[in-house]
Amino acid sequence: MNLLNPLHWFTLMPPEVSGFAGKAVFVVFLAMFILGIVGRIVAFHRTEDRYIRLIGSRLGALCTTMGILGLILFFFSFEGVQLFGARFWYPMWLLTVLVWGLFIGRFIKRDIPAMREVDLHKKANARYLPRKKRKR
Repeated sequence: MNLLNPLHWFTLMPPEVSGFAGKAVFVVFLAMFILGIVGRIVAFHRTEDRYIRLIGSRLGALCTTMGILGLILFFFSFEGVQLFGARFWYPMWLLTVLVWGLFIGRFIKRDIPAMREVDLHKKANARYLPRKKRKR
């Protein structure tokens, strides 16, 4: 099988991106780019919770950035540029998406609850602190 052969992935020859597989890869990259833009817009304008905005911002940055990089990679492969359109960029792109997604998952699981708890403590202590007097 060609996909398991390291020589298949580490050649400088770009893959053939015509046909159904090429169109599917292009649609995935384009959908990721559009999803990133829409996700950031929705997160900033439709939610009141600042933590949801932070998560939406990070996911939007992931999808937008990797969508653009994927479209550039697809363009180089389509044009047959040897180094920048090489096959080994596709697994590196996928690995980058996975690692970035793991960091976002860690942020959601570990950092957001800690930030919420700090916020609760600040709100609980803030009611005992003096405030500025309101002008009437």
